[in-house]
Amino acid sequence: MKGKKKRIAQYKQIEKDILDKIQTGYFKQNDMIPTELELSKTYNVSRVTVRRATDNLVAQGLLYRTAGVGTFVNHNPATQKIATLKSFTEEMEELGLKAYTKINSFSIIEADSKIARMIGVKPNDMIYYIERIRYGNDDIFVFEKTYMSVKDNPDISIRVLEESKYYYFEHVRNKKIDYSYHQTYPIMPPKSIAELFNLDDNTPIIKIGNTTYLEDGSILDYTELYLNSPKYQLNYIRTR
Repeated sequence: MKGKKKRIAQYKQIEKDILDKIQTGYFKQNDMIPTELELSKTYNVSRVTVRRATDNLVAQGLLYRTAGVGTFVNHNPATQKIATLKSFTEEMEELGLKAYTKINSFSIIEADSKIARMIGVKPNDMIYYIERIRYGNDDIFVFEKTYMSVKDNPDISIRVLEESKYYYFEHVRNKKIDYSYHQTYPIMPPKSIAELFNLDDNTPIIKIGNTTYLEDGSILDYTELYLNSPKYQLNYIRTR
């Protein structure tokens, strides 16, 4: 039937999910990923399907196997350093647009083991889970999901999150932001994101896994950003 969407094979969905977790830092270099049995239960598929997905990632050099032990992350994609770090608000000001933020979700949850390691807390520590929608004038440019320590940031509020986090930490908390570690890659948007951005499901967007570090070496937060790429893109000027 013309116009019918092609279904993605199960092994490709699993392969993509594992790759996403490697690219965002959920699985780090030399981490052991879940066993075939665990993955087959997670995705409700056969172990043969799981093996096909992991075989592809091994062939790409992203995973490696140790006999009798398990399957491990071989490496993360190559990275480059960008000189200037700006907040979304600063970017909008430079473009002559007014930044506006809507808080979609603000809650306190227990950190699972992976998120705990990514933001430098202990498993089951209480963390903030925050969803923000970032606007430039009346257009939605970015959807964010942020994880942040409650213990280290007890005074975070919706009012703070509606403004610039960078400004708050540097000018109110006097905590110097050192750098952010970006991992950027294209994805097909999840249905909820496509609807938010008013995009067709087949329009690719940019997803970024971003870990922000303070000058003292501690981690401020980990954020997943979904960019409304037809309207907003990250542009860098690199100087020698």
